[in-house]
Amino acid sequence: MTVDPLIDKRPRTLVHMFLDRVEESPDEDAFYYPVDGGWQESTWAQTHALVEGLAAGLLALGVEPEDRVAIIASTRYEWVIAHLAALWSGAAVVAVDPTADDVTMAAVLQDAGARVVVAEDDDLVHALWRIRAQIRSVVKVVQVEGDYGDARVLTLEGLLALGNEHLAQQPRALAQRLYAVRRQGLATLHYVDDRRGGLRGVRLTHGALTYQAAAAAALGILDESDLLHLALPLCGLFGQTMLAVQLGCGFPVAVEGRRDQPVDSLARVRPTFVAATGAMLARVRVVSESEARSGLLRRRATDRAFDVARQVRDHRAEGKVPARLARRHRSLDRRVLSDVREVFGDRLRFVVAAGEGLDAGLVDFFDLAGVRLLEAYGRAETGGVVCVDLPDDSGRGTAGRPLPGTELRISEDGEILVRGPAVMQGYHGRRLETAEAFDQGWLRTGDAGNLDGAGRLRVLGGHVGRE
Repeated sequence: MTVDPLIDKRPRTLVHMFLDRVEESPDEDAFYYPVDGGWQESTWAQTHALVEGLAAGLLALGVEPEDRVAIIASTRYEWVIAHLAALWSGAAVVAVDPTADDVTMAAVLQDAGARVVVAEDDDLVHALWRIRAQIRSVVKVVQVEGDYGDARVLTLEGLLALGNEHLAQQPRALAQRLYAVRRQGLATLHYVDDRRGGLRGVRLTHGALTYQAAAAAALGILDESDLLHLALPLCGLFGQTMLAVQLGCGFPVAVEGRRDQPVDSLARVRPTFVAATGAMLARVRVVSESEARSGLLRRRATDRAFDVARQVRDHRAEGKVPARLARRHRSLDRRVLSDVREVFGDRLRFVVAAGEGLDAGLVDFFDLAGVRLLEAYGRAETGGVVCVDLPDDSGRGTAGRPLPGTELRISEDGEILVRGPAVMQGYHGRRLETAEAFDQGWLRTGDAGNLDGAGRLRVLGGHVGRE
């Protein structure tokens, strides 16, 4: 298989990619995040100053290569800088869902052996206090919001100050640590359902993370001029993958973590593309349909618009759209269907969608409304995205072709098998389950699928061929 130079010669870690971005465009905006009264921007250089200080703070706390640093927080700018700082310190990141109950939180932190925990607020620090007897490996908690008032809890600002002091005394400490980080070293432990009522940690390397970034860049559909609206939970691998893709392509990201704002903020942010789950797209559909049903005549016009759009799509598949139908479609699209697109703002190029809840009806709705929906497929065990639609393939009901450098095939019993640079090392501390997950070097995903004549993947379901 021919490998793209962007992939073959990619930097060793995401931190190297981040530092490259800082050097290339220090004054360009890297992130936008909500504050009271609007949005705040942070350039690559400003972000670097924070990440550098936090990373040095972790070194001052005694974090060693592949020690675990857990992040328990919602989607926010501080999550991003804590993630980069942990990777720069050489630690492996453990992202924990901030809505997890005490039992789940304790199980993850204990299994991972987390040494430092970055917790969002007082409530999560209280939760850690309740389970303290089960997480003896944790030596320090860093609190993003508030001040718990305990010697074992450090504020984010306190960690930053500690890091700046450490750098004043040892200015080459971070450079030396980054030099010691290996491409095949552990970068993250991502916990998933083990299908037996428990959780197991998926071990992903630095090379797996940088591969996702480089492979996305090699597709050539994103660059520095784009703007991503990111409202995905960053405890999930889809959200983390999009942050890696940012480093590979250089575009800024609008980080939206407010639970009541993901849809409302789209028109204000005016992204060129959006990363979304089925649940988020369902909310967009509800918003657009509620506005369309404001009156009887409006409802009828909406029904006609979608019916005509479906007829046009069918005729296009056959090669020709009657002129009269095309004129009617243009009129209804301008008066009705454009309202769906306007929810996303006026610059949208496409939406990348993955995860549960992305059913055929939802995909059909956005396709008919003229929203280019690029479906993606992947699992934690595959290191993130395996396949993604390209713009020319949208609307075909497939998850597209494999990323450059990734191989995919379908087993005799219909299971999707994957091989490539992003595939996991294995399950943390579970050698037998790791062995069972592979078949002669191919990862058994447990998902059913098939390939069309052009090599595009259609996902049919889950839990095939494995217990």
